[in-house]
Amino acid sequence: YLVLSNNNLSGPIPRNICSNTSNLEHLILSEVQLLGEIPAELRLCRLLKQLDLSNNTLNGSIPVELYELLELTDLYLHNNSLVGSISPFIANLSNLQTLALFHNNLEGNLPGEIGMLSKLEILYLYENQLSGDLPSEIGNCSSLQMIDFFGNRFTGEIPVTIGRLKELHLLHLRQNALVGEIPATLGNCHQLTILDLADNRLSGGIHPSFGYLESLEQLMLYNNSLEGNLPTSLINLANLTRVNLSKNKMNGSIAALCSSRSLLSFDLTNNAFDGDIPPELGNSPSLERLRLGKNQFTGRIPGSLGKIRELSLLDLSGNMLSGPIPAELMLCRKLSHIDLNNNFLSGLVPPWLGGLPQLGEIRLSSNQFSGALPRELFNCSKLLVLCLDGNSLNGTLVGEIGNLLSLNVLNLNRNQLSGPIPATIGKLSKLYELQLSWNSFNGDIPTELGQLQNLQSILDLSNNNLTGQIPPSIGTLSKLEALDLSHNQLIGEVPPQIGDMSSLGKLNLSCNKLQGKLSKQLSHWPADAFEGNLNLCGSPLDPCNNLPSSKQQSALSETSVVVISAISTLAAIALLALIVATFLKQRREYVKRASEVNCTYSSSSSQARRRLLFQNGAAKQDYKWEDIMQATKHLSDEFVIGSGGSGTVYKAELPRGETVAVKKISWKEDLLLNRSFTREIKTLGRIRHRHLVKLMGYCSNRVAGLNLLIYEYMENGSVWDWLHRKPVNIKKKSLDWEARIRIAVGLAQGVEYLHHDCVPKIVHRDIKSSNVLLDSNMDSHLGDFGLAKSLAENHDSNTESNSWFAGSYGYIAPEYAYTLKATEKSDVYSMGIVLMELVSGKMPTDACFGVDMDMVRWVETRMEMQGSDRGELIDPALKPLLPGEESAAYQVLEIALQCTKTTAQERPSSRQASDQLIHVLNNRMVDFDKMT
Repeated sequence: YLVLSNNNLSGPIPRNICSNTSNLEHLILSEVQLLGEIPAELRLCRLLKQLDLSNNTLNGSIPVELYELLELTDLYLHNNSLVGSISPFIANLSNLQTLALFHNNLEGNLPGEIGMLSKLEILYLYENQLSGDLPSEIGNCSSLQMIDFFGNRFTGEIPVTIGRLKELHLLHLRQNALVGEIPATLGNCHQLTILDLADNRLSGGIHPSFGYLESLEQLMLYNNSLEGNLPTSLINLANLTRVNLSKNKMNGSIAALCSSRSLLSFDLTNNAFDGDIPPELGNSPSLERLRLGKNQFTGRIPGSLGKIRELSLLDLSGNMLSGPIPAELMLCRKLSHIDLNNNFLSGLVPPWLGGLPQLGEIRLSSNQFSGALPRELFNCSKLLVLCLDGNSLNGTLVGEIGNLLSLNVLNLNRNQLSGPIPATIGKLSKLYELQLSWNSFNGDIPTELGQLQNLQSILDLSNNNLTGQIPPSIGTLSKLEALDLSHNQLIGEVPPQIGDMSSLGKLNLSCNKLQGKLSKQLSHWPADAFEGNLNLCGSPLDPCNNLPSSKQQSALSETSVVVISAISTLAAIALLALIVATFLKQRREYVKRASEVNCTYSSSSSQARRRLLFQNGAAKQDYKWEDIMQATKHLSDEFVIGSGGSGTVYKAELPRGETVAVKKISWKEDLLLNRSFTREIKTLGRIRHRHLVKLMGYCSNRVAGLNLLIYEYMENGSVWDWLHRKPVNIKKKSLDWEARIRIAVGLAQGVEYLHHDCVPKIVHRDIKSSNVLLDSNMDSHLGDFGLAKSLAENHDSNTESNSWFAGSYGYIAPEYAYTLKATEKSDVYSMGIVLMELVSGKMPTDACFGVDMDMVRWVETRMEMQGSDRGELIDPALKPLLPGEESAAYQVLEIALQCTKTTAQERPSSRQASDQLIHVLNNRMVDFDKMT
C-alpha cells in the first residue's frame, strides 16, 4: 500500500514512483493537490489493483499505458481536469470492478469495448462531455450495479441490451439528448432501485414490463415527451418514495402509481392525466409534496388526503376539479403551500385555513368560491401570498386584514366585494403586489396606502366605484412599477407627485372624473393613460385654452374672489420657498459632486432622473449614502459586525428607525455598469424565503471605489458567534438542542429553496456557520447566497482579491477545492460540516482533530465507538440531553456524514437532507411530548 491522500503534497506525480515499488498493489493519491499529467510510467506498477488519483487538478489525457495494468480492479480518476477520450484499450482491464471518471472534460464516444469488462460493477462517467450513441455492448457487463452518465451529450436510443443487467441498482441518464422509447427490457432489471431518465428527448410510453421493478424507489422521467396511459402493472411498485413524471404528454388514470405507502414526493404536473384523483394517495403518511397541477383531473378533492399529516405542499391547480375544499385537510397541520388555482371548486373559503400554523401561500384563483372572506383567514401570521381572484366572493374586506403582517401578495381581483377599502391595509408593510380591481369597492382611496413603501409590482384598484381624490401619498410609493386607478369615479386633480414616481412603468387613470391641468411631470405619459376624464387638460392631452366667459367670470361671488386671492397668495409664497429650496439643494449637490453616489439606483444613467436598480419588497425606505455614512461613521471599525473574503459587514441604524446590515465590497468601478451583475442582483433582490437573508438594496460610490449591499439585519448574529465566540453579554446563553435542530432545519430549507425552487437555480458556494444568521426569534437565515457567483462572473482586475471564491477553509467539498466546479452537491457538503458544528460545538479546523484527521473523519471514527468516546461528539454545553434529544443528535450526525461523502454523487440532495432533518425534528418533538 502507498496511501498519501489528504496531505498537503503538491506538484506532479513523480515519474519514478513505481521504480522501487514493483510489488505495489494500492496507490492512493487522492486530494493531495497533484498537478500536470498522469505519467505513463505508472504502467511499471504491474501488480497494481487500486489506483486512486481523484480530487486533484490533473490534466491531459488518460495515458494508454494505464490500460496495461491488467490486475487493476478499481480506477478512480474523478474530479480532475482530464481531457481526451476513453480508449478502446480499456478492454484490457478485464479485472476492473470500479471505473470512476466523473467530473472531468472527457469527450468522444464510449467505446463498445467497455462490454468486455464482465466484472465491472460501478461505472460513473457523469458530468463530462461524452457524446454519440450508448454502445449496445454495455449489456455484456453482466456484473454492473451502478451506471451514472448524468450531464453528458449522449444521443441515440437507450440500448435494449441494458435489460440483461440483472444486478443493476442505479441507472442515471439524466440531462443527455437521448431519443426514442424507453426499452421494455428494463423491466428485466429486477434489482433496480433508482431509475432517472429525466431531461432527455424520450418518446413513447411506459411499458407494462416496468411492473416487475418491485424494488424501485425513485422513478424520475420528467421533462421528456412520453405519452400514453400508465400501465396497470405499475401497481406492483409498492416501494416508491419519489415519483416525478412532470412535463410529459401522458394521459389516463394515475391510480396504478398510487399503491406505495412510502411516498415522500409525487409530481405529475404538466401532463394530460384525467379521471379522479385516487384516494389511495392518502395512504402515504410521509408524503410531503403532492403536485398534480396542469392536468385534466375531474371530480372532487379526496378527503383521504387529510390523512397525510406530513403534507406541506399541495398543488392541484389547472385541472377541472369541482365541489368544496374537503374539511379533512384541516388535519394537515404542516401545510405551507396550497395551490388550487384554475379549477371549478365552489362553496365557501374554509375558515379552518386560518388554523394552519405554517400556511405561507393560499392560491384559490379562478374558481367558483362564494360568500364572505372568513375572518379566521387573517390569523395566518406567516401568510406571504393570498390570491383569491376570479371568484364570486362578496361582502366587505374587514379591517383584520391588517393582521397579515408578513403578506407580500394580495390579489382579490374580479370578485363581488363591496364597501370601503380598509385603511388597515396600510399596515401591510411587506406588501409587494396589491390588486383589488373589478369589484364594487366604494368610498375614498385610503391615504394609508402611501405607507406601503415596499409595494413594487402593481397597485390595481381599477373598475370599482371609488370616489374622492387621488391621495398625494400614492406618489410616495417610490418602488411602484404599475399603477391602475382607471374606471372609477375619482375627482379632483392628478397629484403632481405621481409624475415624480421614477420607477413607474405603467400608469392608467382613464375613465374617471378627474379635472384640471396635468403637471409638467406627467407630460411624458401617453394620452390614453388619462383619456375619459372630460375636464382634464394639458400635455399629453389637449391644451387648457378654454377660459371661462365674461358672464362666468361675473358670476363669481365675492367669497370666491377672496378665496381665490388667498390661494394665489399662498401659492406665490410656496413657489418662492420652492425656488429657494431648489437653489440651496443644487448648491449642496454642486459641493458634493465629487462624491456623487447612487443608492438603490444606477449611476450609469445619463438622465437627471435616477434609474431604479431593484426594489425589494422588504425595504422600508430608499437608502441614502449620506444616511449610511452617518450611521456607520463612514464605515468605522466600531460598527463592524462581520467580515470575510466577500467583504466587511457593518451595522447601520438609519434615521427612520430601520437597522440594516451593510456589506462593503471593494471594487474599482461601479458594478452597475456591468449588465450581468445588474441582472444577478435584481434576481437576488427579489428572492423571498423565510430562511434566507433578504437583500434590500444596493449603493455605489465610483469615486471611492465602493459598492455596498444592504441586507436585513439579524440581531442575534451568526451561528459561528454562538458556538465559537465568548459572549460579550453574560446573559447570553448557549444554544440548547431545540434551537440547534431548528437552525439545522431552517438552513436545509433555505439551501433547498436555492437549489430546487429558484429559477434559475442558485449554488451558494460559501455555506458556513458564519453565513447562517439568527433573527430575534433565533430562526436561521442563510446569507450571501448568489454573491460569489455574481462577482466571480464579473471578475477582472477590479477585484482586490479573488481568493474567497472557492468557499471557506474547512467547509470546502473535495471536488470544489481542486476543480473550482461548484455544484449543488458541494453546497450539500458544506451544509453537512455546519450540521457537525451544531452538534459537536467544534470548529471544522479544531486542533483536537490532529494533523491526520479532519472533522468528517473525526465524526466517522467517533460514531463507530460506544460510551464516552462516542459521547465526545456532543457539545458539552448541551449536556445533559434527554434520551430523545441525544438520539436526535446522533441522527443529525448520520445525516451530516451522508452530506459529506467524498463522492459527490453519493451525497443526498439538499431536498433529501431537508426531508431527513424535518423527520428528526418531528421525532424529537414526539419523544419530548411523551416524556412530559
